Amino acid sequence: MFTSGFLEGVRRRALRRGVWFRALDRVERGILELTSRVVDVVRSESLGCEIAKILAKLKEALKSGFVRHMESFGLVRAREISRLAVDWGYQGARRWAGDPAFVRYVTCVEYNKPLRARMI
Repeated sequence: MFTSGFLEGVRRRALRRGVWFRALDRVERGILELTSRVVDVVRSESLGCEIAKILAKLKEALKSGFVRHMESFGLVRAREISRLAVDWGYQGARRWAGDPAFVRYVTCVEYNKPLRARMI
């Protein structure tokens, strides 16, 4: 399961990035802090499940704005472009929809457009 060193590392990273107090409420912060101080390895299944939920919340909060935009806009746009290319007859374009490099490319192109030229 989770070790105290791992939980302490996650706490430090969240504090450095400024999301520790923004993303978690007082109870969630307390659970992580106390667990890392009191227990070497989490063996309780219920505590492990709660910690996993809290860590998922932190993971989402630690994502950069670019990654969030890539997941929301880039993935959808890459699927649209892939479908359009397949409709035009290029069957190899099916791979584009799930290709992380293509999704990143589409997102970068969108990020670098002037504001009035961006699709909404």
